[in-house]
Amino acid sequence: MRKLLCMLVLMVAFVGQLAAQTRTLTGRVTDAAGLPLANASVIVKGTNIGTTTNSDGAFSFSVPANAKTLVISAVGYGDKEASIGSNTSFNVQMTTQDRNLAEVVVVGYGTQKKKELTTSVAQVKGSDLQNLPVQGPDQALRGRAAGVIVTQSSGTPGSSININIRGTGSINASSQPLYVIDGIPINIGNYSQIGVGGQTLNSLADINPNEIESYEVLKDAAATAIYGSRAANGVVLITTKRGGNRKTRVNFNTYYGTSQPWKRLDVATGPEYVALMQESVVNRFGAGVKPSAVGLVGLDNDPSTYPSTNWQDEIFQTGTVQSYDLNLQGGNENTKFFVSGSYFDQKGIVINSDFKRYNFRINLDNNLSKKVKIGTSIGLSRSVSNRIQNDNNIYGVVSTAILLASHIPAFNPNGTYGRDPNASIENPIANAREPFYDVRNNRILANAFMEWNITSGLTFKTVFGADYLNFREWQYIPSTHIQGAGVRGDGREGYTEDLNLTNENILTWRPNIGDNHDLTLTGVASFQESNFESVFAQAQNFPGDGIRRLTAGSQRISATSNGSSYGIAGYLARAIYGFKGRYLLTASVRRDGVSRFGADKRWGTFPAFSAAWRVSEENFLKNSNLISDLKLRGSWGLAGNSSIGDFASLPLVGAGANFAQAAGLAPSQLGNPNLGWENSEQTNFGIDLGLWNNRVNLTADYYIRKTNDLLLARPLVGASGFTTINENIGELENKGLELALNATPIANKDFRWNTTFNITFPQNRVVRLAGTPFASGFASWVQEGEDLGAFRGFVVKGIFQTQQEIASAPVQTALTRPGDIQFEDLDGDGRITTNDQRIIGSAVPDFFGGFINDISYKGFSLNFFLQFVSGNEIYNNTRAFGEGMNSVFGSLGSVRNRWTPDKGTSATLPRAVITDPNNNRRTSNRWLEDGSFMRLKNIVLSYSLPRSVIERIKLNTARIFVQAENLYTWTNYSGFDPEVSTFSITNTAPGTDFLTYPQARTITFGLNLSF
Repeated sequence: MRKLLCMLVLMVAFVGQLAAQTRTLTGRVTDAAGLPLANASVIVKGTNIGTTTNSDGAFSFSVPANAKTLVISAVGYGDKEASIGSNTSFNVQMTTQDRNLAEVVVVGYGTQKKKELTTSVAQVKGSDLQNLPVQGPDQALRGRAAGVIVTQSSGTPGSSININIRGTGSINASSQPLYVIDGIPINIGNYSQIGVGGQTLNSLADINPNEIESYEVLKDAAATAIYGSRAANGVVLITTKRGGNRKTRVNFNTYYGTSQPWKRLDVATGPEYVALMQESVVNRFGAGVKPSAVGLVGLDNDPSTYPSTNWQDEIFQTGTVQSYDLNLQGGNENTKFFVSGSYFDQKGIVINSDFKRYNFRINLDNNLSKKVKIGTSIGLSRSVSNRIQNDNNIYGVVSTAILLASHIPAFNPNGTYGRDPNASIENPIANAREPFYDVRNNRILANAFMEWNITSGLTFKTVFGADYLNFREWQYIPSTHIQGAGVRGDGREGYTEDLNLTNENILTWRPNIGDNHDLTLTGVASFQESNFESVFAQAQNFPGDGIRRLTAGSQRISATSNGSSYGIAGYLARAIYGFKGRYLLTASVRRDGVSRFGADKRWGTFPAFSAAWRVSEENFLKNSNLISDLKLRGSWGLAGNSSIGDFASLPLVGAGANFAQAAGLAPSQLGNPNLGWENSEQTNFGIDLGLWNNRVNLTADYYIRKTNDLLLARPLVGASGFTTINENIGELENKGLELALNATPIANKDFRWNTTFNITFPQNRVVRLAGTPFASGFASWVQEGEDLGAFRGFVVKGIFQTQQEIASAPVQTALTRPGDIQFEDLDGDGRITTNDQRIIGSAVPDFFGGFINDISYKGFSLNFFLQFVSGNEIYNNTRAFGEGMNSVFGSLGSVRNRWTPDKGTSATLPRAVITDPNNNRRTSNRWLEDGSFMRLKNIVLSYSLPRSVIERIKLNTARIFVQAENLYTWTNYSGFDPEVSTFSITNTAPGTDFLTYPQARTITFGLNLSF
């Protein structure tokens, strides 16, 4: 008993001693308006002891008795410290000035505070895009940054995205920006060797958007020139999430939703189609002539006796999208970590199309000592795509759903596919189900760094990075499909491997030169090597469709292997100087060498200069109640483009010139030792304005971008044995005005409204070409003095009503009849010839932008995003087939308003006539439509559970939401979707629509948990 009493006394004393060694701190964190800041981090300095604020901005936690200082941080605000002393209660206010101007922006090889920027940089935060059902990080930029136009060319799961920053900067070379993830340039583009139409795959879809902390878009040349040879088309810096000096937080995010086509095309019914075909035969060959008399089978009967199949009903389905993301984030003063795993699955709105992705990431930072820090970022991904043919493909699923006539049944009575005996157009259901096309992509994005704080103000950082991509694809078209029937099965396999190795060495010196001066000097030595390998094989004539491996095919059609490599070396010097935070200067020069160019042209020099004056720091404005920030900026810079073939400057000899089973070689390319850099020169003038303590912020930029020495293939006389030679010739000009507005119109304790608006007015012009104008795509035309994206064709004057009108008009054709189109005789020679074509429109918009609103009331939040584009034209080649009325292709419902003698001038379409002797279908402004649209791209309604509830269930935060994408679109465009480009990533033929897989309307429900 005595021993027990002694133990109890000792335990009570020990507990009392523990209580004396800890104490509880409470407090509240607010913004400049006194509104609570939720999820702000509050930790004891130098430890991982801490907590986060609740929805009321309040916190409470126990700290050791020897704790001296609290560190308070919140997203978008600078850190603040509070001395503990004898205090137990704290009220911490994070000022608006901290949020808007002290915010750190990644600028490449370092960071700067927003207030110190002298260049044009747009920032998009990852938190603004969390849980949106986007496949890759490039989709997330759509409409959210001025000067950046993002076109999702197709709704195909995993398909490519076209991004242009301040216009299309090249004709033959790539116009895509450089993507840099955690300091390492990465591979982008389409690695597929098996064509399935205009759609291409997107290697950026390998990256999980939920892993991203922020995007910075470097727009003007003064910002991009630090990346020299790869920066002519802008730079997108992507920073992934990292750990922090705080208690470990576990985050789980998930959503699930369904998708539907937001629009369907009106098509002629089966009886309507048969009646139209009968009419077209009579209009061509005279009354009483039946379709069978001119070789058309099965169209002679009474139209009302035919069935009607709406092929869109057969191929479209309810798609699904689901995402699951789990991550851990935390650490202490010495080691910080972020670990993430995710799964994304999208089933397309067209049967048999889907995309899956698996991601794992680990980011680690460790302080080996007070002077040495090491870290790593490792991202692993695996994506699996089930592809279908589509987009500018006669065997595409959506294609044939429009092109196959509606009087054909989906299935015959015996269960076989219904097919049109008059056309080699496959049944759309067979197009989706019969071919097998599987793509599997494994990717590693990894880097490791060491940062050494040599002495006060002097640091050295070296980074080694690798981007490894392993791409496999299989296609088998069985003998049960029209495309594979004649060859008894067609099998193809492709394998691609791409390894990009990078080493960046960065020396940064921040000397102490007085309180009024701020100087940062940066030197960089950068090295990159890329190695590419591919294998492709094709076989035909299989013994059956059960074995799809190429070994089973008795005829080996193709077997090729290719390899290529290139290297880049670069050296950068940059100085950033500020005087009293008022006068800011930045100067840099980069010298890059790339192996792709001639021996004497490999090295290019890319200087840049920028300056800014913070007028609001002058005495006459410093105490203004209206103007809280005013900065004037100006910049000039030169960047380069080396996006051309790895051996473009060399004379090449190619294999495969075989004869009589003897192997042969033949010249395949003329060499040009003078081939060098494509240069982009850009001048930028900007203003940043903050009003009413920065509750309203306006940024305006005017830019002029000239691309010189274009990398073009100059045409040659065919008698030389070659048709082109690579040269530096030609010039493009892009200029425009960008405006971005951010405001907080309402902010009080319960209600807050933030709004962001951006708009860009672009102009584009081809100044000089390598030779004569040339055609691209279906109607696109590249010509000096015109937009890169111009359309050329004939001009429709009207529809002939009588034979007398035809006789008095310029000669169209000898067989022109009433009901045919009259085209303008532009050259006045009395005949309609190719000389009567002119520029009829442009795919370049007059303006584009986005409008975002974020409204919150207590625990509820509503966010909606409007995307808009205006003034651009779309060449709707789908209508050229669906309204052509001259062949056996299926017809759109608009043919109901075709010309007949009784309709006369009320008809909007010409007459139906088989073989079209007047060529009414020719390329003309008849197929050109206004592509302007405004789209409710995203709307999210969410509710965060009160702190009193989530504390009971041991959670830190809990949020539920419902989200809609592509909810509504306002447009006069008659096609599936105004955001379209059949030719995917293209410089010379944008804005063309031909049987393209449409985007979907998606509704998702989701949950965010943190504990």
